[in-house]
Amino acid sequence: MFLSFKDLQERVNFTIKNEINLGLDRILQFLEKVGNPQNQLQIVHIGGTNGKGSTLRFLESVLRESGLAVGVFHSPAYRFINDQLSVNGTYITDEEMVEIIHVFTNHGLEEAGLTEFELQTAMAFYYFATIKKVDITLIEVGLGGREDSTNIMTPALSIITNVGHDHIGFLGSSVEEIAHHKAGIIKRGVPVISGEQKLAAKDVIQKEAFMKESPVYFMEEEFSYQMEDGKLSFRSAKKNMEELELSLQGEHQTANASLAIMAYLLLTDKWGMEFDERVLKAGLMKAEHPGRFELIQKEPPIILDGAHNEEAVDALVNTIKMSFSNKRVVVLFSALKDKPIEMMVRKLETIADEIIFTSFNFPRAARAEDVFQVCELQKKEFEENWKTALQTAISRIDDNSVLLITGSLYFISDIRTILT
Repeated sequence: MFLSFKDLQERVNFTIKNEINLGLDRILQFLEKVGNPQNQLQIVHIGGTNGKGSTLRFLESVLRESGLAVGVFHSPAYRFINDQLSVNGTYITDEEMVEIIHVFTNHGLEEAGLTEFELQTAMAFYYFATIKKVDITLIEVGLGGREDSTNIMTPALSIITNVGHDHIGFLGSSVEEIAHHKAGIIKRGVPVISGEQKLAAKDVIQKEAFMKESPVYFMEEEFSYQMEDGKLSFRSAKKNMEELELSLQGEHQTANASLAIMAYLLLTDKWGMEFDERVLKAGLMKAEHPGRFELIQKEPPIILDGAHNEEAVDALVNTIKMSFSNKRVVVLFSALKDKPIEMMVRKLETIADEIIFTSFNFPRAARAEDVFQVCELQKKEFEENWKTALQTAISRIDDNSVLLITGSLYFISDIRTILT
């Protein structure tokens, strides 16, 4: 499998732009040349700042359990770019990726000037529509929503998990500005589910849904959940359920699971399918999400978690406090320089006995020394080479410790090439 698009380019010659360039014109024009495959698919479009991936994995697992062929496009990669496109958990093969590039080249790929993410998005639509035909496709927004390259189709259902402070360089600094981008995935007449709780952001979503005559289902209004003794209770106008168990750890995962349950309810209604609570329970217990509180070694514990913004670090800190309060916590951290790094480090300091800062090979990665300078913890160090830093971090844990490797999802992807 291919670790990067550079590896794919060594197999087959093509050109892409390695940059973030929001806008829909380029991908719309190119998809028209390859037959608009996005229009042939039943899609659930999942946006939001945090919880997109986990919500997607819960819903994928439930839909697979009900016997459907489920296509998934997520980002960034867990390890290989192949893993971003899958059908019922099986990744696209190298040969299939090369085949798509050949088709695209014959339809003007070189002249299209696509960015890497635009090409990935186009490949996903083409793959699920023509090569591995699926019953339903789950598409995760890449960045924002309104001008994200995935936002060029009309889905069966939209989900906006929440609105947090992330990618402020691209989306704006206020909650209202960021919510405006997230709400841009709402399509005329298409139901939207949201877990957002902040009034300012909900107001933006509500207005967008009203303008497009789209039914909106807010958590704590049209549906709700409770967690008691480690089990989830779900309430909605159509269905109440008790004692649901989840495969993914963390209190925040109950919110993500509730979004997936509400989505399953609406989809079964829409398609006239029987709602099967046994299917739901089995699916919630089988969901897997690599790199999100992923326990890759039990003794002593090593955990990978892509907590890449302030809200995600909050959720991670709470989960560590609940699960490892009796352990010494060693943290290995690396983040992108456009993130609220100082605030993220402040929160990690509340659980860490020791933090090792590092960097990795990515254009937006922060220098380890720069992040080290904002840390107020007494026991801290930095090492720019992440592989050396990883060895150091592992050497610092014993039977009374837990190693938490966290920060950028791209960093976690690199870590997974060695530890998984």
